[in-house]
Amino acid sequence: MNDAKRELIRRIYVALQGGEITKNDKLLPERDLAEHFQVKRSFLREALIALEALGVIDIRERQGMFLGGKGTQNVLDSLNLLNVWPLDAISQVFELRTMIEGPTAAAAALRRNERNMARIQGALDQLAALREENHPDIGTLGVQYNAVLHTSIVEAAHNPVLLRVYEGTSRLYTEGIVSVGTQEREKLPYEKWPEQVFSEHQSIVEAIREGDPDKAQSMAVMHLENSRNRIQSLISGGRKHSDGIQK
Repeated sequence: MNDAKRELIRRIYVALQGGEITKNDKLLPERDLAEHFQVKRSFLREALIALEALGVIDIRERQGMFLGGKGTQNVLDSLNLLNVWPLDAISQVFELRTMIEGPTAAAAALRRNERNMARIQGALDQLAALREENHPDIGTLGVQYNAVLHTSIVEAAHNPVLLRVYEGTSRLYTEGIVSVGTQEREKLPYEKWPEQVFSEHQSIVEAIREGDPDKAQSMAVMHLENSRNRIQSLISGGRKHSDGIQK
C-alpha cells in the first residue's frame, strides 16, 4: 500500500470518528466524499474498499455506505500491518484457506438450501456482470464480490463456528490483496485474469448446485491453488517493478 492511499484511509477514518462525513450512520455519497477529500473517485473507491475489508464501513449495493461494527479501534495498527504482505505469508494464508474451504465446499454441496444457492448465484452473477461489462472498477469490486461468494459458500455448510473461523481468514486475505493496490499498481485478479478466475468460481458453484461433494471440494482446492500462484506472481512482479527491475 503506497503512502498516498494509506494517508487517505487515515483521513477518512478520522473523519468517520468525528462524524464529519456521516449522517445517521450512513456515509455521504461517493461523489461528495471525493470532493470533500479532493481526490479522484477511483482512488477514493480503493480506500473505501480497504476500509470495508477492515470492517470499518459496510458497502451495501444500491443502499450506500454505512458504519461497520468491526475493526474500528485497531484500524491504524491494521494499516501498519498492511504495509508489507510477505510473499511467504501468501502460501500460509492459502494453505489455511484450502484446509477450510475444500471440505467446506463439499459440505455446502450436501447441505445448501435454496436461499444459500440464491446468495451464491447472486455473487457469481455480480462477478459475471463485471467481466461482461469490462467494468472500470472490476479489480476492486471483484475483490469485494469474491469475498461475498466465498463467504456464501461457507454459510451454505451451516456451521456457525466454522463461519466465524473463516471470517477471520477471509479478512486477512482481503486486507492483503487490497493492500496490493496503489495508483500505479499491477492489476488485481479480476482485472488480470477475468476469464480464468470466473470459470473456476463457476465450476465450484455448479458442483454445489449439483450436490456433488467430491467435485465441489476438488474444484475449490484447484481454484485456491491457482489463486495462490496468481497472487504470488502478481505481488512478486509488482515488487520487481517498484525496485526498478525489468519484468
